[in-house]
Amino acid sequence: MRVCKSRQITTIIIGHVTKEGNIAGPRVLEHMVDTVLYIEGERYFSYRILRGVKNRFGSTNEIGMFEMREEGMCEIENPSDILISEREDNPSRFLYCI
Repeated sequence: MRVCKSRQITTIIIGHVTKEGNIAGPRVLEHMVDTVLYIEGERYFSYRILRGVKNRFGSTNEIGMFEMREEGMCEIENPSDILISEREDNPSRFLYCI
């Protein structure tokens, strides 16, 4: 960590999350980093949510939604379009029936 900070090298450390949603092992991993991000998603679906759990420099009240594609994780600019269109009782369908 000293080398990375002294040379301003961005470092990504990957940890394991328990079934309860906590970072596994000693809390030292969580305390030595500036930001903790969770990537959440179902194994067989292409959508992923990137959630900020800890941020030393500001709020963590933001999430990002991404789709796994051949070229990598791509941002979904308007998640509402996807989330609403995939609902069983899709409200947008009813707008066309009026």
